[in-house]
Amino acid sequence: MMNSMWGLFATILFYQCTLWLKKKYKFFKFLNPNVAAGALLIVILTSLNIDYKNYNQSACFLTLLLGPATIALGYPLSENIELLTKNKRAIYTGFAVGTATALLTSYFLGMVFHSDWQIITSLMPKSVTTPIALEISKAIGGIPELTACIVALTGIYGAVFGHKILKIIHIKSDIAIGLAIGAASHVLGTSSCIEKNRPKQVVMATLALIITGIVTTIICICIFN
Repeated sequence: MMNSMWGLFATILFYQCTLWLKKKYKFFKFLNPNVAAGALLIVILTSLNIDYKNYNQSACFLTLLLGPATIALGYPLSENIELLTKNKRAIYTGFAVGTATALLTSYFLGMVFHSDWQIITSLMPKSVTTPIALEISKAIGGIPELTACIVALTGIYGAVFGHKILKIIHIKSDIAIGLAIGAASHVLGTSSCIEKNRPKQVVMATLALIITGIVTTIICICIFN
């Protein structure tokens, strides 16, 4: 049993180690646990010549948990009804702009670089959390494996640079920051709000990633399927 789940334990161990380093030493203050743990895993797998399929099979339980984890993030929303109702216009605008930007940039960049249509459809759900993005990719003729990579990269970029970029352009509202990060970089971006202990940002980012996922699914299925 232990041998068949070595990937699961290795992933959790590397993540906890990088999280501990970040909290323990100031030198690792800007270390992102998701990025660092992933990089360590790549180095280990490459060094030991371990096939990715072997690792994926032993860590697949984590993949199965992505769906329930996304749903679980939605629970705090029920406790913040007042916050949501007071910011309806900002929320609706954030959904519209976030979803449109993610879809249109993927489409037009693909067309500009003369990418294959299957590549373009694989990129379309890049800002949607992984379980939803994979299903969208399958439904519209994309490559799920490529979609998974792009979704991960998008989330990591948002988690690492999202707050910094918004700070540079002087966005200070927790409502706006949460909506932007949740709509653009799904769960990984939302995790950066949790790490910074910003409750309003977490609520808005959670709402954004859920609704953006639903809206993106509807648009992609109706237009590109």
